[in-house]
Amino acid sequence: MFKRVPTSKAGLSKIAPLDVFWAIAAPILALALRDPNLLDIGDATEGIPPGYQYILVTIICAIPAFLVFRISEGMNHLFSVHDAFAVCAAVAATVASSSLFLFVLTRLDGVPRSTPLICGLVLGAGLIVDRAIARVYHQKLITHKAKHEATAAPQDLRRIILIGADRFSALTAKLLEHQRPRTTQAVAAIDPREALIGRAIAGVKIVGSVEDFEAIVDEFAVHGVEIDEVWLSDDVTSLSDDTIERVSEQCATRGLKFARISEALNLTPSIICASDNWRSDADDATRLGGYFKLKRVIDFIGASALLLALMPLTLIAAYLVLVDVGAPMIFWQQRIGQNGRRFLVYKFRTYRAPYDRGGRKIPEEQRLSKIGRAIRAARLDEIPQLLNVLIGDMSLIGPRPLLPHDQPSDPRLRLLTRPGITGWAQLNGGTIVTPEEKDALDIWYIHHASLWLDLRIVVSTLLFAFKGEKVDDLALKQAMRWREEHMAARNLVEGERQLAAETVGEGPVSLLKDRAVQI
Repeated sequence: MFKRVPTSKAGLSKIAPLDVFWAIAAPILALALRDPNLLDIGDATEGIPPGYQYILVTIICAIPAFLVFRISEGMNHLFSVHDAFAVCAAVAATVASSSLFLFVLTRLDGVPRSTPLICGLVLGAGLIVDRAIARVYHQKLITHKAKHEATAAPQDLRRIILIGADRFSALTAKLLEHQRPRTTQAVAAIDPREALIGRAIAGVKIVGSVEDFEAIVDEFAVHGVEIDEVWLSDDVTSLSDDTIERVSEQCATRGLKFARISEALNLTPSIICASDNWRSDADDATRLGGYFKLKRVIDFIGASALLLALMPLTLIAAYLVLVDVGAPMIFWQQRIGQNGRRFLVYKFRTYRAPYDRGGRKIPEEQRLSKIGRAIRAARLDEIPQLLNVLIGDMSLIGPRPLLPHDQPSDPRLRLLTRPGITGWAQLNGGTIVTPEEKDALDIWYIHHASLWLDLRIVVSTLLFAFKGEKVDDLALKQAMRWREEHMAARNLVEGERQLAAETVGEGPVSLLKDRAVQI
């Protein structure tokens, strides 16, 4: 499974020479297997024979299919099930497109109807077999190297016992096996399920249950194998907290290190995710009026209508982007949304890639063309964000989604609601005002949102393309003053709540909470 990466250097798809070979060989072999006479050139004056037409069209259809499904991007010696599905999809696309193309042009005259099916089987078998051979050869090479290292120089390995026979433990055992130079070895696994005892995961034997842990450690010691650490799989759900605590105490008594696999491999986050600090508290959430529930319905209907109405402009903008900066036409960027949840915001690309095909950096002033500047000025690059509105990541009107480093010092209030395509802060300052001033405008909008205010923002947005950005001093002063008063009242309530909790217990806290909601 291939994921999007934010780099132009990795964006160029490639085709492996062996894949090109099978794209050429498959239709030829299919014709030879079906009827060798189909490969007869015959009289050259009569044009291209049907068999060679089929070969040419199949090759032309195979190359784009290979690029679309990226079958050459995976490493053959690491061939997986996901890669096999991609190969099957590419083969199916090749057979379907070539058959449809020839049927429309020639009704497949002179080519047996079974030929595309044979071609698909040959092409699929060839692509999968050469990858399987590469994987087997690589695996044998690794095994041979491991045996050679083990016999050449015995190593003082750190020996561990895995708790939990699951996929995470199996992948951990494989990871340790492929480490070079090897420092750690999984010598055994234990699992609470009695039925699994005697079986193996990734070559590691399941030697007993969790209740047998101490006896298993002692038995290994009798054979001269000292256990150093015990790793608990993060996927284990069948063990109670009491059982895990007991094993941890047994390890501490014996001087063994006990840890979860994620901790042992340093896969746990070293710091708390910043988005955790951006989640609003219950008081703020209750202050959002009922209009925001209606707003989601308005957003869905409005975004659907706008997508249909703007379809001609969307196609024009997409064509201009394709001509100007090339594929891909869509630019994505991770932003912070409601309650600190991260999502991908979409736009039409207006900047050229930062690197050319030779890997050379393009000067920043050359990346934005006149076409791209015009698209940005007309806000046509924002049209794909209507899809964000449809799926619920954004709203038509609201605070703009910001990057993490552009967030104000306390972004909790502005993240109470979904970010918007346009908003009060964009119309009254945009990029001219500071992050704190923009935050004040956003907070003012959240607490004064109404259908009338949103209609006012819609009309102002339509005029925005002609007027450009400007600061509304009156709106900005009003928002800053309201923000200061709001934060002062909030701090006062928080102080009173803390004082009440320390002096009279939890009873009066509910009263203070009601007072906070009113403020």
